[in-house]
Amino acid sequence: GDARVETDDGFLLSLQHIPHGKNGVADNTGPPVFLQHGLFQGGDTWFINSAEQSLGYILADNGFDVWIGNVRGTRWSKGHSTFTVHDKLFWDWSWQELAEYDLLAMLSYVYTVRQSKILYVGHSQGTIMGLAAFTLPEITKMISAAALLCPISYLDHVSASFVLRAVGMHLDQMLLTMGFHQLNFRSDMGVQIVDSICDDGHVDCNDLLSSITGENCCFNGSRIDHYLEYEPHPSSTKNLHHLFQMIRKGTFARYDYGLWGNLRRYGKLSPPPFDLSSIPESLPMWMGYGGLDALADVTDVARTVKELRSTPELLYISGYGHIDFVMSVKAKDDVYVDLMQFLRLRANGSLHSSY
Repeated sequence: GDARVETDDGFLLSLQHIPHGKNGVADNTGPPVFLQHGLFQGGDTWFINSAEQSLGYILADNGFDVWIGNVRGTRWSKGHSTFTVHDKLFWDWSWQELAEYDLLAMLSYVYTVRQSKILYVGHSQGTIMGLAAFTLPEITKMISAAALLCPISYLDHVSASFVLRAVGMHLDQMLLTMGFHQLNFRSDMGVQIVDSICDDGHVDCNDLLSSITGENCCFNGSRIDHYLEYEPHPSSTKNLHHLFQMIRKGTFARYDYGLWGNLRRYGKLSPPPFDLSSIPESLPMWMGYGGLDALADVTDVARTVKELRSTPELLYISGYGHIDFVMSVKAKDDVYVDLMQFLRLRANGSLHSSY
């Protein structure tokens, strides 16, 4: 079933719920698991492979109560109490708002319905949102454990050629100046942007996915058409600008509005950082990351781990890239067995022993 959730700043989000597995015998009485997708993706990400291979289905079949988030601007969450997608103000946000408003609203809904703490699973941008949100006590009180696939907080070691080229040519500022607030790679404009980055010989876009994410070992290329039916979802140019600020400056901080804007907004000249050491030591964390990931670079992951007060459980797979953790045809054995063991241990014995 689906739920509509309204954020404190008026966005209407769609939250999917899978109350039982494919055998469908009983409702899943296990703990709620909340799955948060990455950038340019939507909740469909967790179901894109076959039922045996997709994490959303696997969790449901193992007795977890699965909830799937869809952030503002994605195909499933295009509503707002005041604006339409054609309004500039509909797109006036970055991942900071996704953490502080969208996650708060969606998690609060599940927490209220289930009267139970939530197991959080995020991929890519879903991990930035998570890490930022876990510094806020009103969110952490609803979370029993967090599993992060390709965790991102610091981004200054990003090595993806397409991304570095876009940062170098100031694509983010260019688009904002031109008045493009929605970033939609399915639009004609989006296609032209990609072509312009690819055409100048700096980036080999024959394999566009690799130039954006790094190599992926086990993403089944024959499913790409199915994948493109849904992805990429739109995001905001402001979000891209925020991520590019982080790549340029090496910070994990709130959006930089410039000196005056920061003073007005934050009462400080520079945007306040999200302090990873303020995430409660008592929050159990698990992280899976890959040696081929050109976005969640191992150096940046190591820095994140060092700044946390607790020591997360780590699963490192040298041959995995950024997409593999969600879409590898082997992720079930390589990643999800380990991930589910972590979640099970934190499910407070509420999973049936038959699993």
